[in-house]
Amino acid sequence: MNTLLVAPQLLTLCRESLARSVRQLPSLPAVVTQLMDLMQRQDVSLEQVSTTLSLDQALSARVLQLANSPFYGVSGRVHSIRDGVSILGLRQLGTLVLAAVLSAQFEHLHGRALRLDEFWRHAIACAVAARALAQSQGMDPAMAFTAGLLHDVGRLVLDQQHPAEMSQAVAWAQAHDLSHEETESELLAVSHSEVGGWVADHWRLPVSVVAAIQGHHQPPASAQLSLTDLVHVANAIAHALDLAGASDEAVPLMNPGSWARLGLRPTELPPLLQQIEQEFQELRAVLRPSQETP
Repeated sequence: MNTLLVAPQLLTLCRESLARSVRQLPSLPAVVTQLMDLMQRQDVSLEQVSTTLSLDQALSARVLQLANSPFYGVSGRVHSIRDGVSILGLRQLGTLVLAAVLSAQFEHLHGRALRLDEFWRHAIACAVAARALAQSQGMDPAMAFTAGLLHDVGRLVLDQQHPAEMSQAVAWAQAHDLSHEETESELLAVSHSEVGGWVADHWRLPVSVVAAIQGHHQPPASAQLSLTDLVHVANAIAHALDLAGASDEAVPLMNPGSWARLGLRPTELPPLLQQIEQEFQELRAVLRPSQETP
């Protein structure tokens, strides 16, 4: 018997109301979408990026804060956006800017059923793992990072919009050793993967990112490796490495097809995991949300 069938009560949410609430979320700043477009170009220059960043005062301040962090070894000595971009590097800049902006969005979406610090650490871990897997496969690392960072954003929306129902769903999943995806689908009639896809679509992110967020727990069968496969495997790796520090950490089942399509050899896995752990620690050090506990 399916354990969910004997749940004390169904907590079915109104899908139409939830979809409307997603459409009412603030859009990503225009500068961010412009920067994401620039990062996709091969001929982008330092001046183009600096000029675009200068259009947003808050984002410019964040870039200077990141560039002056102890991690980059020039603390307090970077005063211009151009120098900040130069210090961070064009390749790293897109990752840092996106993560910094979305960390602020995450704080606005925070409810009461989830711990923001654990959520954020897992989001960064999945993003780093997805980027590392993309690099190993010759796929777009920036796109993989974006999809990994946002893969669970639907949980935050559910937490913010329906905190009581989400709290009960989280407690039920933990008490009965069930996945959050399965519990949400059965008890709430909508899962965080689906809601996350709505958010990504609302933010006008690429179709492949929307699909990866929607399908990161159940990648579709395919003859070719997809971004959805990368995020699915990255999520499992992030859980396995326990980088979120959650007391109830559990490794989700991995889709055999996704793992097979990656084609990783056994000898490639240890250095890949070491790389993910190191990059996670480096990135988290400069992207800690204000609400995260030390």
